[in-house]
Amino acid sequence: MKGLKFLIFMGVLFLLIALFMLPFYYSDIGTLISDLNQGTKTVSSVLDDLSGYLDHIDSWNILGFVFLSASILIMHSVVDHFLLYRLNKFYSGKFVLDGMLWFGKRVLSLIFTTLFFIFMANLVVDFYSNMRIANKVEDIAEQKYTVLLLGTNKYLQDGVSENLYYTNRINAVVELYEKGYVSTILISGDNSKENYNEPRDMMRSLIKRGVPQSIIKLDFAGFRTLDSIVRSKRLFGLQNVLVVSQGFHLQRALFLSWFFGVDARGYAADGDMNMAMFVREHLAVPKMILDIMVLNTQPEYGSTGVRRQLTFGQQDLVLISFILIYLSMAVYLSYDAFDFGK
Repeated sequence: MKGLKFLIFMGVLFLLIALFMLPFYYSDIGTLISDLNQGTKTVSSVLDDLSGYLDHIDSWNILGFVFLSASILIMHSVVDHFLLYRLNKFYSGKFVLDGMLWFGKRVLSLIFTTLFFIFMANLVVDFYSNMRIANKVEDIAEQKYTVLLLGTNKYLQDGVSENLYYTNRINAVVELYEKGYVSTILISGDNSKENYNEPRDMMRSLIKRGVPQSIIKLDFAGFRTLDSIVRSKRLFGLQNVLVVSQGFHLQRALFLSWFFGVDARGYAADGDMNMAMFVREHLAVPKMILDIMVLNTQPEYGSTGVRRQLTFGQQDLVLISFILIYLSMAVYLSYDAFDFGK
């Protein structure tokens, strides 16, 4: 009976993980509802997205998924043992009420686990990236850099008001150019619509400020930060890159640069986050971790490249054995928490 309850819980856990994945892909529920209303998200499109992910997942992603699953199970057992066990006194012996309490404990546990994952992902990325971000020109080594300028909209959503993030990124690049730190500039941004062209707008703004067009290159397929970083190396062959954006954006850009083998530093343009941006950015970090570690998300155009497959050599066997032992420990530690009515 306990084994059956274990299988039931694993099914519930899978559904809840799918539910809690939504915030990592939508900045707010309104975006999701809008996509559904406009017909851009249908059962067919979701299945197509899933098929696309499965096409690119390799043995390293499977290992990453197993590691993440084991970590979720361990965190679940820790939360249940040290916190949610206090709710056990409310079990009454009535099947329906006890079932609702059991399910409620599972939901609470996954909420705590999700928050912990968000916190740890941001902590790791912040720790790696912040020491590589300069806020003043004086903090940058005096040499010529290839500047990767990450695109953003010139105007706010009303199409009229100035986007200060855009203006401040232009100001930062102009400052670097005037002080002799720039050899070439690659502007990578979104040109997914005929009347929306981030790279072109940024190039025109730079030229108006005195930056020569001859040192500017454009990447019109920088739809996401991941696309911009991957394409900067694989399509444009960039190394020793100075990435320019706001500091909170640079954290993800530099971590992606490390993961994809781009030697990069960051120069922070002015610009703080409001609360909505704060939430969005801190959800974007765990989404990035899932993209590169588990889903092997690809750029819209091009590829991240083929990685070597895991083998049964000594080095890989040690890693695989460690992950499997870790998973076994996770199942063992969390087994009591699966028991219905306890």
